[in-house]
Amino acid sequence: MTGTQAQSIDRSIEAASRFLDRVTTLSSADRERIARERFGSSAHTSAMMMIADEVTTLRNKDRQGLVSAFLVDVEKRVEGMNLPPEMGDLVKGAARAILVRNNPGLERATQQLISPFEEAMPNPMPRD
Repeated sequence: MTGTQAQSIDRSIEAASRFLDRVTTLSSADRERIARERFGSSAHTSAMMMIADEVTTLRNKDRQGLVSAFLVDVEKRVEGMNLPPEMGDLVKGAARAILVRNNPGLERATQQLISPFEEAMPNPMPRD
C-alpha cells in the first residue's frame, strides 16, 4: 500500500470515528429522530451488501491492519451506546459507509446508509 492510500485510510477512519462521536453525544430525543423505517428494506440491504464488499476489499489492501482494528472499535463503541439492535445496526452501517464513501460508484449506497441520520444531526457525513 502506498503512502497516499494509507493517508486516505487514516482520513476515512477519522471521519467515521467523528460520526460515531456525534452519535454518542445525541440526546435521547435526537436518537428517536433517527429514521428506522428503511431498515431491512431491499434498498437498505443492497446498500449494506455493496458497502460490506468495499470494506472487505479495503481491509484486504490494508497491510497495517488499521481497517480491521477500526471495525472492531466500531463494534465496541456501538455496543457501549446501549442502542436497540436495529439502531445499532444503522449506526454501524453508516460508519462503514463513511469509511469507503470516496470509492467510485458508492454514492447511492452511502446516501442510503447515511440518510437515516439526517433529521437527527445536521450534515451526518463528516468532511475529510
